[in-house]
Amino acid sequence: MNRRSFITQTSAGLALMALPGRALFAADGKPVDSGFHFGAVYFRGQNNPPREDWERDHRVAAEDGHTLFRHWVSWNVVEVAPGKFEWADYERMLDLAAKNGIRVVLAEMIVDYPEWFIGAHPEARIEMASGAKRQSEMHGSSMNGGHRALCLNHAPVREAAERFLTAMASHFRGHRALLGYDIWNECTEYTAESLCFCGACQQAFRDWMRAMHSDIAAVAKRWHRPSLTAFDQIELPRAPGLFPDFLDSIRWRNDDAQDWMRWRREVFAKADPQAIIIAHGNARTHADASVCVGDDFRAAENCDVFGYTHYFGQGHPPLLSGDLIRSAAQGKPFWRAEAIGGPQWFRRKPGEPKPSMDELDDPAAIRLDALISMAIGATAYMNPRWRSLLDGPLFSAFGWYADDGSRTAKSEEIKRLAQWSKQSDVLALWKMKPARGDVALVLVDEAQDWCYAMQGDTNVYAACVRGMHRGLTAAGLSCDFAKPDAAQLREHPVAYVPFPVAMSAATMDTLITWAKAGGHLVLEACAGYFDEEAHAFPHQPNRALGELFGPIVKHSSFALDQHDGLTIQTPSGDLPCAIYRQSFNPQASHEILGHFADGSAAIIRANAGKGSITLIGSNPSYAMQKQLTPGSPAWLRSSLQIQASPPCSNAECIVRSFHGESSRAIWLINPTKQEIAVSIAVSAEPKVLRGKLMDYNAKTNTARVTIPSYDAVILRLPA
Repeated sequence: MNRRSFITQTSAGLALMALPGRALFAADGKPVDSGFHFGAVYFRGQNNPPREDWERDHRVAAEDGHTLFRHWVSWNVVEVAPGKFEWADYERMLDLAAKNGIRVVLAEMIVDYPEWFIGAHPEARIEMASGAKRQSEMHGSSMNGGHRALCLNHAPVREAAERFLTAMASHFRGHRALLGYDIWNECTEYTAESLCFCGACQQAFRDWMRAMHSDIAAVAKRWHRPSLTAFDQIELPRAPGLFPDFLDSIRWRNDDAQDWMRWRREVFAKADPQAIIIAHGNARTHADASVCVGDDFRAAENCDVFGYTHYFGQGHPPLLSGDLIRSAAQGKPFWRAEAIGGPQWFRRKPGEPKPSMDELDDPAAIRLDALISMAIGATAYMNPRWRSLLDGPLFSAFGWYADDGSRTAKSEEIKRLAQWSKQSDVLALWKMKPARGDVALVLVDEAQDWCYAMQGDTNVYAACVRGMHRGLTAAGLSCDFAKPDAAQLREHPVAYVPFPVAMSAATMDTLITWAKAGGHLVLEACAGYFDEEAHAFPHQPNRALGELFGPIVKHSSFALDQHDGLTIQTPSGDLPCAIYRQSFNPQASHEILGHFADGSAAIIRANAGKGSITLIGSNPSYAMQKQLTPGSPAWLRSSLQIQASPPCSNAECIVRSFHGESSRAIWLINPTKQEIAVSIAVSAEPKVLRGKLMDYNAKTNTARVTIPSYDAVILRLPA
């Protein structure tokens, strides 16, 4: 039986099922509460609530509707000497959880290496791009040393880490509170400065290149290094550059990261065959995949339940994070693994206000944040702090409960949400599945890699992705993120590709094949101008796209500093654009959908089999990230040839639909600080599961509601 579709833990009397909808838990083979779940990180090995509060805190958590706790299991804290493991506090955590009906996820933290082991293996220290070796640094959240000091590509490190993970799973296997293991916290290395260039990594890269290209002569040609004669002459590039060797290093690092994630999964599965394998990403695939291996799509493949962190420092709204992780999970259960329950105090200076850091100190903002997580299909909403830390730079930050564990207005808001989520009529919501997005927003790895290599960061690529998500949301359209994968695109009628400047032949062929089968494909400027090796073709467009359109590009400008005020004239009005400018000499069979100010064709469309392909001569997505003009949403609806489903009268309202066996639901979320009125088309008089129905017009099948600030109205309708 496929472990990803049904996993049972009979010895503990628990089970997790990845069934349609959002039901997660069962006990003794019988379904129990299939509602939405709330929880938090409680225990970190160090930096914990006072021991005398543990029993009270668990009791309060259960009383307030919390059903999940996640505990960090730091190698540095547990294996205090070779083979000497301190498990007593963790045993106490699981026993208290079982007593109070709370399920526990144990999060491995092998990146926090024991000091005695670091001292024994100086050769395994991480080597930064500068050549400097990493020291035994402190972890700011768990207050233990050894953080990110060593490199797993050294055999002694891997062997010792495997012994620790095996001991962890063997010790807690079968505990009645255990739900599973979180095998990678946030699935990223966070920054390029965290990457390793040690001898073991150099050798791993050489081995990868040898496996990908068995002939060193082929590598010499690919890399434009004709004097390469042996694989042991290969070195990891230490700085971004628009060259094939650096682009190959990005791909190796992502493969290497996923190999280590699979290794973690296999170690836990061997030690605890009934284990539920869990992980959570950082919801920054569109910014971090090229820089620091933060690819949530690839990480989600290696676990049974996926999740995500979203906080103010990620630079985009929680709706984007949720849509991205739901898409990366590809139908698996997923949850909000880390929300934020308050401000932080470090990295703040007098005279430099950072209001975004304080937004989630407001209970109403926490309510909105939780409702957005629910509305994108998450199964749980968890905080990285049940109560705040007392040591380190993150002291007194993020917690729902006060520093002493007492209840607060924030914890009361979560309690009210938990109580509402468990109402008998509301439980039907958690058995429903999110509706397919109106549009597939396609992420092209080669384009992000090219941006990083060319610019030294992924800011432009990420801004284009964020801008298009913002524009689609303002147009009343929902989106699913997708890689250029036939299975991910299959059910979508429309696909939009922001910043597609580099594409492999395989990526281009997949997208065009999908369009020819009946899809409507929209490509921004300079689509596939480069291949995956950063080679530019003399005729544009090129390869399969050139065969379809012909050599119709009149002029291309990559002077991204010159085009901020660029506009394209369209039937929907002026469309602000930026970054690149590419004009066309269309053929008679092409439909012209927009012009630049000089009259040259800026948007053209061609038929492709049963579908069509649209080329845009600039990047409206980037302009939408900077400023969303009223005309941009109208242009999107017109250009994509799609209407919001269901249509909503208020552009400020976030609309999401769910489908169940016998009913469906429409979520209407108000993300503004004012009450808003909304009219929405429905198929019948709805039942209200949250909020109040102001009016229903049977003749027009229209429901009218008023949504309070930072809240939602939820309507249930027949399937």
